[in-house]
Amino acid sequence: MQTVSLPLPQASSVFRARLTATAVVGLAVLAASLFGILTRPVGFLAAFWPANAILLGLMVRNKDYASLPTWLAAFFAYLVADLATGSELAITLWLTSANMVGVITGYLLFRLLGDDDRALRRPLSVLYLFAISAAAALAAALTGGGAAEVLFGRDFISGLEFWFVTELVNSLVILPVILAFPGFVRFRLTDRRGLGRDEVARLLPAAVLFCSAAASVVIGGPGAIAFPVPALIWCALSYTVFTTSTLTLVLCAWMLVAASTGLLAGPIPPDALGSTSSVRLGIALIALGPLSVASINAAREELLRKLTHSANHDMLTGTLSRRAFMDQGHVIVGKQAGQGVPTSLLMVDVDYFKSVNDHYGHAAGDRILTEFARLSSLAVRKNDLFGRVGGEEFAVLLPGTGLEEATAIAERIRGIVENSEIAISDVKSIGISVSIGVAATDGMADACLDGLMAASDAALYRAKSKGRNLVQAA
Repeated sequence: MQTVSLPLPQASSVFRARLTATAVVGLAVLAASLFGILTRPVGFLAAFWPANAILLGLMVRNKDYASLPTWLAAFFAYLVADLATGSELAITLWLTSANMVGVITGYLLFRLLGDDDRALRRPLSVLYLFAISAAAALAAALTGGGAAEVLFGRDFISGLEFWFVTELVNSLVILPVILAFPGFVRFRLTDRRGLGRDEVARLLPAAVLFCSAAASVVIGGPGAIAFPVPALIWCALSYTVFTTSTLTLVLCAWMLVAASTGLLAGPIPPDALGSTSSVRLGIALIALGPLSVASINAAREELLRKLTHSANHDMLTGTLSRRAFMDQGHVIVGKQAGQGVPTSLLMVDVDYFKSVNDHYGHAAGDRILTEFARLSSLAVRKNDLFGRVGGEEFAVLLPGTGLEEATAIAERIRGIVENSEIAISDVKSIGISVSIGVAATDGMADACLDGLMAASDAALYRAKSKGRNLVQAA
């Protein structure tokens, strides 16, 4: 049997990555478990146990974390946290096994979903999140619910109910934040379709949310937990899924504390597990509505972005469509002319393209156009417009560029194409050339895109009449 060994630097890098993942998971579970243990009411299981939701979120977000060493690190972190706080080994193993069963159940179910669903970017994503969270909570509760009878003299049903509700609540308020986290990059509170750039307007939905949360305490009553719902919906329509889930987490955590201390909806008897579970579950389920709205809104925005891109770009080459090029070009040329700034235009035509189509077929022609667009984009600057304006004819608008510089760019495009071989099949490659006409406004106040296109088109035909594979300036 032949073994394959990695080069030493690569093997070292892989080892460091696995070691880092193991350390991150172990420390995260240890810290979250110790925090959860501190929330244990006297005589019962922890009221808030974030460790399982955090572990599940880490495993789902990063596939590299879901390896045997990281799972073992999580298992031992649970053990260390419980044993360090005075628990017996047998009961610690039981509770830890229940935690692991719940997390593994959730992880296996999340693996059935696509990336968009795992990141809560589709309309049904939140429904899947709820179903998986409920299944994971039930698996953990069935495994560990009996510990309540051994530890606290409570019956199995009481332990099952409390464990299930606690796990479900933790998952619904913590998992969305982890799953929707965009990464350690700068993210915006609102998108461009939100409330604008004014900071007060951007923060207004969040401010109203916090005011309504305060009102729920001041006014009180059985319906107080629903007071923040309209503000949450507003946040969901204004902010990203991650921001909405973060605000929801903060709100739910605060309301859970307020409910347990009697600030919200009146004091709850310490031993009234049914009432406590009902209030906790009701608060957590409030999160489903805003999260669903935010995920649906995110899916709608993504669909609009794709539709806009499709409407403005050529499907084959990815360059601007003729209509988009003309619309944007008219604006740019008019603006530059008003400022007395020159603008140049390149009209580019693939030489003998009809012969390529006739000899090699339309599939080969499509490959020629696609590869030409890719090669030309290497010479096009970020602020230039590059569009397909005809079958094999392309245009490049160069804002703030005079005739001499535009001609140099045209020569660069021509040279790149001339020196490239384009694969038109798995076994055949051919070379092509282009002819380019160049025209510039030279800062004329009455310049327009139509006149610029006419001048560059005339220069293009002179290049073709002189033998092709040439650049001609108007």
